[in-house]
Amino acid sequence: MSVNKHTARAVICVSALLFSAPSVYAAGHPQLDNAQAAKVIDSVKATLAEQHSTGCVAVVDASGSLLAFQRLDGSPAGCVDASIGKARTSALYHAPSLKFMQRLQGGETTVLAIPHAVALGGGFPLTLDGEVVGAVGVSTPKQDIDNQSSEKAASVLK
Repeated sequence: MSVNKHTARAVICVSALLFSAPSVYAAGHPQLDNAQAAKVIDSVKATLAEQHSTGCVAVVDASGSLLAFQRLDGSPAGCVDASIGKARTSALYHAPSLKFMQRLQGGETTVLAIPHAVALGGGFPLTLDGEVVGAVGVSTPKQDIDNQSSEKAASVLK
C-alpha cells in the first residue's frame, strides 16, 4: 500500500473518531432540549410576573452555548449579556453564579480573572439525572429576584 493510501485511511479513521465522539457522549449522558428550556423560561416569567418585575432569561447547554433566550418587555439592554453570562458561568463551573459573587465580596479578587465567570447572582445549574446539562441565567433590576427565580426555575426539571 502506498503512503497516500495509508494517509487517506488515517485521515478517515481520525475523522470518524472526532465526529462521533460527541454522539457517544450524548448517548450516555442526559441532554437539555428545547422543550425543557422553554419550561425553565416559563418558570422565570411566572416568577417575574409575581414580583411585578421585568428582565432577561437565558438557558444554555452544558457547554455554555445559548439554547433559549427571552427579553421581557421593558427590560434594559444590559440584561441580555448579563443573563447569558450568568447562565454560562453556572453551566461551565457547575455552581450558582452567586458563589462567585460571594467569593468576590469576601475579598477574593482573583475571581475576576476566572475565564467566563460572571461574579453576579442569578445563574443556576440545570440538572437531569444528577448531571449538569446546562444552566439558567436571570437578570432583573433586583439581585434577590435574579437568585430566587433562577433557583426556582432549575427545580422544574426535577
